[in-house]
Amino acid sequence: MGKVLQIRVSAWTFSEDEVKSTWPKLWKLIWGEGGDAIPKKGVLELAHAVFDAVRAGLIPSDQAGPLKEKAEKVEGLRIKIEKALTDRLPKEADSLTYEIEDCLDTLEDIAEKF
Repeated sequence: MGKVLQIRVSAWTFSEDEVKSTWPKLWKLIWGEGGDAIPKKGVLELAHAVFDAVRAGLIPSDQAGPLKEKAEKVEGLRIKIEKALTDRLPKEADSLTYEIEDCLDTLEDIAEKF
């Protein structure tokens, strides 16, 4: 890296609409119809929001209970992705993207039962 020009390794969601259509039950459970206070609603933001909602009691306990284990796992994966990116390990971050999406798929399956 130069003194002025910096290189960054990052991950972002290309289409929020794809997040909404891929995990519609989670989206609705976490952000409802609005979610306008959240400026960016991507994969990593959904993972973190699910964890926060379960941990902070922002959703009813009968829904939070079944989500808890996977919500904790998805948050751990989100943190691992961010660490891999910080450490400039794009291959590791890439492999974790599949895990986080699989975990969100499982959370979606759980949320469909509500």
